[in-house]
Amino acid sequence: MPHLRATDSLYACQLALEDVGIAYLFEPLVRDDLRAGRLRRVLPSVSVDEPGLFLYFPRYASDAPKLRPSIDTARKPLRTS
Repeated sequence: MPHLRATDSLYACQLALEDVGIAYLFEPLVRDDLRAGRLRRVLPSVSVDEPGLFLYFPRYASDAPKLRPSIDTARKPLRTS
C-alpha cells in the first residue's frame, strides 16, 4: 500500500477533505470544515486543547537570524506575566 506524508497543513487538510487519509491539524484551520461535517475528529482522546501560542521548529534553527527575532517576540509576553 502506498504511503503519503504531507508537511504542509493546507495540503494535509486538502488530502483529508478528499478522503486520502487523516491529518493532524490546528483546529482553527479546520473549524469550518468540522462544523460543516466535511471533516471529523477521529482521535479525540489524543487531541490537545491548550490555549497559547506554539512554535515548532528544528532545534538547530532556533539561532537562525530570521527565526530568532520571532522566537524572542513570542516569548516576550510570557516574561512580563
